[in-house]
Amino acid sequence: MSGEPSAQHGRPHGLFRAREALSRARTRVATAHTTLQTDPMTETENIAYDVVVLGAGPVGENVADRTRAAGLSTAIVESELVGGECSYWACMPSKALLRPIIARADARRLPGLSEAVRGPLDTAAVLARRDEYTSHWHDDGQVGWVEGIGADLYRGHGRLAGPRTVTVTAPDGTVRTLTARHAVAVCTGTRALLPDLPGIEDVQPWTSREATSAKEVPGRLIVVGGGVVAAEMATVFQALGSEVTVLVRGKGLLARMEPFAGELVADALTEAGADIRTGTSVESVVRENGAVVAVTGSGDRIEADEILFATGRAPRTDDIGLDTVGLEPGSWLPVDDTLRVEDTDWLYACGDVNHRALLTH
Repeated sequence: MSGEPSAQHGRPHGLFRAREALSRARTRVATAHTTLQTDPMTETENIAYDVVVLGAGPVGENVADRTRAAGLSTAIVESELVGGECSYWACMPSKALLRPIIARADARRLPGLSEAVRGPLDTAAVLARRDEYTSHWHDDGQVGWVEGIGADLYRGHGRLAGPRTVTVTAPDGTVRTLTARHAVAVCTGTRALLPDLPGIEDVQPWTSREATSAKEVPGRLIVVGGGVVAAEMATVFQALGSEVTVLVRGKGLLARMEPFAGELVADALTEAGADIRTGTSVESVVRENGAVVAVTGSGDRIEADEILFATGRAPRTDDIGLDTVGLEPGSWLPVDDTLRVEDTDWLYACGDVNHRALLTH
C-alpha cells in the first residue's frame, strides 16, 4: 500500500473527506420500523433490508458499496470505528510510520544526499503524521462515505439471531432487529491472538493496536513473533530510538514468504542495531519494578519497557451468534469461491474471517 493518502480501498480515506462530511456525517436511521417494546433501554425494532453487513472495515465497506451499486438496500453494523482495523490500527498507521524511515534509508543510499540525512528522525513529527493518517481515530469522514452510498449505519454490537436475522445492541442498550431478505455478510475481521503464557495478563502486553497507536517510544522493546507485524514494528521502533529485541520461534523472519525476503529484513534490522534471536520461544513473562521480563525456553531473561506480541490472528466470531445458525463460535468460516459459507444459501463470510487471505495488502 502506498504511503500517500490519495485513496484507500477504492474510496477516499476519512481524513480527506472529513471537512466535507462533517456537515452530513450523522448516521442515517431507518424510519420504517415496528416498535415491539417501549422501554428506551431495551426497545426492539424490526427493520428489513436486502443485505445486512456485519463489520465496517475495508471489506464490509466494499460489500456495502457493491450491494448498493446493484440497487440493494443495505445495512452495515459496526461496534467500533467505521473503516476498521486497517484504517486505524494496521495498514494506514503502520505505513505512515514506515514512510519517513524508508525515505531516510533511501536518501542515505543516494550519493550526494547521504551526508545530509545523518541525523535522527523527529519522533514527535513522525507520530503526528501517523495521527493525521488515522484521522486522529475519528471516523466522521468514513461515516459520511457510508451515508453517501445510501447504506444505513448501525452503531453497536451485531449478532446473528437465526437465519437472515441480526440483532444490534446500541451503546445505550437499545436493541434493533435487522432482517435480511437476501443475505448477511460477516466481515468482522480478526483480532490479535495472544499466547497462553504465565503472567501475560499482568504485564499488559502490546498487540498491533497498541504498537501502531503508541504515543511514546519505549526505551526498550521486545517483539515476539516473526511475521509481517513483528517485522514492521521492529523496524519502526528501532528507527525511532528503541532498543529492540526480536524473539522468533522459527528459523527466520517472514516464514510464509520467499526466504530471501525474511533474510533481507533480518539483515536490515540487525544492521540498524536490533537483536534478532531465532529458534527462541517465550515461556513466561512478568513485570518487575515496572519493567517487563521475558523468560525464554533456554532460561534467558530479557528485560524491556514494553513487550509486543505479534503471534498471529484469531477470527472475530466468538460473540456474533454463530451458534444460532449451527456454526461454531470463535471459528473461521469456510466458504466456497463465491464467499458463501458452506451449507448455507444466505450467509457470506468476506475478508480475513474466511481465512483465505489475511492481509489487506
